Amino acid sequence: MADILLNTAELLTVLPPRDRPEAFLRDRYFSTTVLSDQEEIVFDRILPDRELAPFVHPDVPGKDSANRGFKVTSFTPAYVKPQNTLRPRGNMIRLPGERIGGESTPAQRYAYNLATMIDDQDMRITRREEFMCSQVLRTGQVIVAGEDYPTQTINYGRDAALTIALAGAARWGEAGVDPFDSVENWLQLLTDTDGFTGREVLLGGSAAGLLKRSERFLKALDNRRQDGGVMQLGPVSTGAEDKYYAVLGSIGEVTFVQYSQPYTVAGTKSNFWPAYGVGIFDPFGFMGHFAYGAILDNQALRSMERFPDMWHERNPSRTIVQTQAAPLPIAPNPNASLFALVR
Repeated sequence: MADILLNTAELLTVLPPRDRPEAFLRDRYFSTTVLSDQEEIVFDRILPDRELAPFVHPDVPGKDSANRGFKVTSFTPAYVKPQNTLRPRGNMIRLPGERIGGESTPAQRYAYNLATMIDDQDMRITRREEFMCSQVLRTGQVIVAGEDYPTQTINYGRDAALTIALAGAARWGEAGVDPFDSVENWLQLLTDTDGFTGREVLLGGSAAGLLKRSERFLKALDNRRQDGGVMQLGPVSTGAEDKYYAVLGSIGEVTFVQYSQPYTVAGTKSNFWPAYGVGIFDPFGFMGHFAYGAILDNQALRSMERFPDMWHERNPSRTIVQTQAAPLPIAPNPNASLFALVR
């Protein structure tokens, strides 16, 4: 049999985009999913009570104490509705990776294009959810703003002392500043503020680099990692697909995690977690929820995380593909989180 030689174009396979997002913050800190059967989402927060019991004389009746209260908050989440249009011409164009000249039928290309659009829409919604979670963890609130939607701020009432921005000579990287001193102080601040125990420190890439300059931190850190039975003690990098976060190690009951994941807005690149950002969390105390309001669509009218839909228009001929969601992260115990910009 004669050898079959393929040209370069035929040998090249489709290059997959390296842009699939990961809902790291959502899944790690807002792991409980709440599906509302109403457009409005209502959530309660039990108020803390640290009053001392008063002294009284044995012959005096006890003093009536105030019952523990709770705060009710409601919010109608904004919709996200990424939409794409599939025109007939798109089904005549060779698919990525398809042989030059084409070998797929228009119907096969149509099915591929539809699946790609739905997948892309789901990923865009996931990025929006990750951004909202980042807002709550960094600021204790989430700002909902967009075209044809009045800006609203949902403030979960985190203590202002738990949002920190170092300045001047106090910044990490300045002479005489040991970043590990800050971490220890902030772990204690989290406990003193509302009785939560910091068990996880989340660092942007640049903050992690500065923290690893601390000799006290490196001496105390247990960073033994195994890969196939081989200890891994070298540096780590984050920010690429499938490698958005890495566990740096632990000190006692505190785990140190490096996290970086990019996104774009109108072509401008940014990151869900600031490079010099440091978060300290009590994941068990924080107990974040991620809620979804009901989709007000006659084809849905029920609670669901995603509502994909499609319909045809005849003049001109085209198919509209759309995915709807009404997402909202909820922080029942916002004081179980602290955020600092260290530079």
